[in-house]
Amino acid sequence: MNADAELARDIARLYSWANVEDAAYHSFTRRRKPHSNRSGPSVEEHASEKMEPKVRMDSHHLGEEPVGTQTAEKAVLTSAAPVVEPMPTPAVPPPAFTHLPSHEQASVPVTMPWQETASTPVSVAVYSLAGGVGKTTLCANLGRILCSLGEQVLLVDASGCGLLPFYFGASDFRPGLRTFKDPQQRYAPVRVLGAEQITPEWFESQVKPAMQNTQRVIFDLGPASVEVLPQVLEMSSVVLIPVLSDLNSILTISRIEAGLKKMRAASHTIPAPYYVFNEFDEQNPIDQKARALVKRQVGERLLPWSIRYSTVVANAIADRMTVADHAPDSAVTHDFMEVASWLRVTAPVAELSAAAHRRWSEQ
Repeated sequence: MNADAELARDIARLYSWANVEDAAYHSFTRRRKPHSNRSGPSVEEHASEKMEPKVRMDSHHLGEEPVGTQTAEKAVLTSAAPVVEPMPTPAVPPPAFTHLPSHEQASVPVTMPWQETASTPVSVAVYSLAGGVGKTTLCANLGRILCSLGEQVLLVDASGCGLLPFYFGASDFRPGLRTFKDPQQRYAPVRVLGAEQITPEWFESQVKPAMQNTQRVIFDLGPASVEVLPQVLEMSSVVLIPVLSDLNSILTISRIEAGLKKMRAASHTIPAPYYVFNEFDEQNPIDQKARALVKRQVGERLLPWSIRYSTVVANAIADRMTVADHAPDSAVTHDFMEVASWLRVTAPVAELSAAAHRRWSEQ
């Protein structure tokens, strides 16, 4: 059996394990059972021990026509993408389970010097070809948490959906640069830049100027970003791809890797992407098997932790809030914090200028 057919059979077997004859073709999480959770710290305290109920709900699944196991297996066997080719190890490998050092937590200034700017912002690209994998939710929560840790953050909505402002309380869609402030003025404002059309002209005239006034830029990227994708990925220090335990999401991995390889062949310098599982249930055997399958494809570029499934996420979005604001003590907030902490180690921002540390003077 060649490698393509072997991968295809593994994916088909994963589908059959899910026993989802009555579910949409892409849903591997149809049959969830409640179980106990691990606890996690809040954004501000990083030390909570509260527990969160874990009951899997299915209302978020789309309503495609049901596909039988045999039909799905046949379809996958005849159209599966090739196995991902090995890629060079990224310059900065992902660290093990990482918490912010205690001295770093204490060093976040009480008065945020957000008027100061960094000379070279660090860019992070959150990208996927699959819809509904949680790119925008990941971008919003990473931006919120990194902001609370003292970073100046610009979120660029290049997905074509324009949803990022709604995580910070917006009630309407308006293209252009918008600024959202913490109600208690504890942190630097989060700036969100969106557009009706994602074009190279928009990137040159609006994105690049906005990047001059920040330390970290997080891009929300999808199929609508195709015209600016090579340029964004080339300037990014980290490319992060969220993955779900479903057929559609897993099959896009080889397409993403092939697309990046094509860009490199066109002389674009693009870092090897990292992958992180979203809506993951560590006690569900289907999710574990899906993770093993992705691990086999991308190796150490699959991050060693995941963002768990939680109804808290949907509740936060309904309230137009990030999870970090809606439920700071929840376990899923802790998961987002782990990814944010990893980013701070893997792609640290430049220190603020010395002017931020000057003492006050009388006028």
